[in-house]
Amino acid sequence: MGSPLADLQPRLLWRNFDGLRSVPRPSQHEGKVLAHVKHWAAERKLEVRQDAVGNLCVRVPATPGHEGARTVVLQGHLDMVPEKDHATTFDFLTDGIPVRVDGDWVVADHTTLGADNGIGVAAALAAAEDRDLVHGPLEVLLTVDEETALTGACGLDGGLVAGRVLINLDSEEDGVLFVGCAGGCTTEINFGLDRASPPSGYVPLQIEVGGLKGGHSGLLIHENRGDSLKVLARVLDRLVRQGPVLVDVFEGGNKDNAIPREASAVVYVSAKLAADCPTTAEAVRREILAEISGVDPDLTIQVRDGSGATGRPGDTDCSSRLIALLVGLPHGVVAMSRDIAGLTETSTNLGVARTESDRVVITCSSRSSVESAQRRVLDQINAVSRLAGAGVTELNEYPGWQPNMDSALLRVCVEASQELRGSAPKITAIHAGLECGIIGERLGGDVDMISFGPQIEGVHAPGERVHIPSVARFWELLGVVLKKLA
Repeated sequence: MGSPLADLQPRLLWRNFDGLRSVPRPSQHEGKVLAHVKHWAAERKLEVRQDAVGNLCVRVPATPGHEGARTVVLQGHLDMVPEKDHATTFDFLTDGIPVRVDGDWVVADHTTLGADNGIGVAAALAAAEDRDLVHGPLEVLLTVDEETALTGACGLDGGLVAGRVLINLDSEEDGVLFVGCAGGCTTEINFGLDRASPPSGYVPLQIEVGGLKGGHSGLLIHENRGDSLKVLARVLDRLVRQGPVLVDVFEGGNKDNAIPREASAVVYVSAKLAADCPTTAEAVRREILAEISGVDPDLTIQVRDGSGATGRPGDTDCSSRLIALLVGLPHGVVAMSRDIAGLTETSTNLGVARTESDRVVITCSSRSSVESAQRRVLDQINAVSRLAGAGVTELNEYPGWQPNMDSALLRVCVEASQELRGSAPKITAIHAGLECGIIGERLGGDVDMISFGPQIEGVHAPGERVHIPSVARFWELLGVVLKKLA
């Protein structure tokens, strides 16, 4: 049976995306997709270089007659966020992404699609092999492990590329030119779980939260979607007010940069509190739905027997401190930009919790376009954690990308967009973390950069989809920009 993408236009771009979506490429497991790109380049006799952390650079000769133009770097990342519905059987390490065409959209129903950033990578590969495209010398820079911690960009060998004009193909809003992005930092909180045998008469319960949309914590945090970890903490906090709650397991979320959709806890409570728990959980569900039903109407909270309990939950004191920590940690939009209408300035995402033997590890992802504001949020997370008796480590801090409104590349892109659309494009910054700021630093700071892409919705969550007509517009804009730069 043929691919559902076989007849989509532009055919060369979609053919490359079809190849990418068939290759497993979750973050930190890019071996197969690296081999795929190397094979692709070898077939076309293109030079490939790789640095120590795994980033690839494919060098593409200029269209004849344009060899003297400045080298342009087309940049994207090879990895994808591996999220799936809980009930779906799927292995991101071995399986290709199943897709379908639904009207004007390409959709992955029960997993992430990988259009972030597969479409951008596919466009760069298509540009490299399209003989009808006019361009100067190109370098296709493909980084690894962007979605986990931007470690590919952070470890980039500055000598891997020569170009100092860079087009990032990793944004997801049709008709928009991005000229800046937020910086960010991940916080890992380690909470020690002092385990003991539960008092006589205590019974284990499992409480499960589901039905939430989740999504990209940079692009969608302003929608105030439900966070499953915060919902679950709120249920436990309500129960604690009625009697001791001993936490055995608390976990949820898969990626710190994705708003968590599902969470579960195993707790020990008295028989009376166990009988009242379903009523309490339903009351909390209704309260939260009154707050988020406009954006997240399908929240579920289920209570069942805790058959998988260890028999040694955290004691009363540490369980109470853990629940207080989860309630107290900030989540969501902290501040909106004073300079760009509608842009989130500062946010933080309570993204992952997992139980490991005698500790619970909690991960938060914080972002801001203002360095001091980010520091303030990190300090708040640190303070709340220390009050609860937890250890805190800050990881993978990365810089923002400061807008340059005098950019020559921006002028070319505005001119090209006006020619194609008949109107001026929107120019803005993005709250999500692009690699531009880091790559600019690694290349010595003197890099003219911009980012644009097609319309991609639901990134970092099952049901991710990309708008087919916008991909054609994205490709057309890229072609005109490259021709002007040549």
